[in-house]
Amino acid sequence: MMDTIPLRQIDNRERKFCLSYPLNDKRLLASIEKVGVIEPLILLEGPGASLVTGFKRLESARQLNIKKVPVVRIQLSEKDALLFAIHNNLTRGFNIIEKALALEKMVNMGFPQEEIHDVMALFSLNPHEKVLRTFLSIASAEKPLKDFILDYGLSMKNIEYLLRFEKQEQKTVMRTLTSMRLTESYIREILEMLHLAKIKQGSFDKSILKDAENAEDLRTRLKKKIHPGLSSLENKLEQIRKIAALPPGIDIKVDPFFEKEYIDIVIRTKNEQDTKELIRKLNEVLEEGHIRSIFELTKGRVR
Repeated sequence: MMDTIPLRQIDNRERKFCLSYPLNDKRLLASIEKVGVIEPLILLEGPGASLVTGFKRLESARQLNIKKVPVVRIQLSEKDALLFAIHNNLTRGFNIIEKALALEKMVNMGFPQEEIHDVMALFSLNPHEKVLRTFLSIASAEKPLKDFILDYGLSMKNIEYLLRFEKQEQKTVMRTLTSMRLTESYIREILEMLHLAKIKQGSFDKSILKDAENAEDLRTRLKKKIHPGLSSLENKLEQIRKIAALPPGIDIKVDPFFEKEYIDIVIRTKNEQDTKELIRKLNEVLEEGHIRSIFELTKGRVR
């Protein structure tokens, strides 16, 4: 049965069943400011008025200085109350942090592995112990890392790379990446190279991140740190291009790490006659052995 109680009776510090992250929701705040709290908060029957669901509504009501809110009390065990909170929120969907928090709470409450795996399946996660460990690490991460994950919509692969760094290292990496406008794929490439650089050096070198002008500058620094031989190969490639005297309509692209055994030859042409001339020039470059020399660079493989 629904009731209306003073907001002060609900302890907002009690987060035993809280799955929402972040709690601040601008759209919800605007809605409640206009029409009030419509959907009742769910409280666990008993002393303390433990909140089961409605944490975002509670936070919005407190910010708006609302005095009373509608509630419904339920009588359940703590484990069943947590399951209630999980299933009650399934329809709105869980972000990756909320999934992590839910699984962490289940582990802390001593749920059997089978039930935890069932909830992982509900979250469209592979019910595997390695996946569970990753999500528990996400749940225990500090707020800046959680916010970074959500702000950039990081994939699981990128999250796993970030989690491999120590906390202070994470802060340094996030501070650098936040100062740049990066795509998900760019973040992944940089995190991969940072991790590889740490493995090769045996420690994290934060100096490589200092004063990086942009993502491309950082990427270039990392490439040279990981593959010292790259500079030599880049110089050789540039020499071959100069000797070949390629016209503007022909571009030969090589994998940045010289690790792929193929190259891309791009021809930009305006008409049929232009096409014939570029093909003639390309054949000339081929006959002179310049393309063979480029292939020898790529097959050299940087290590």
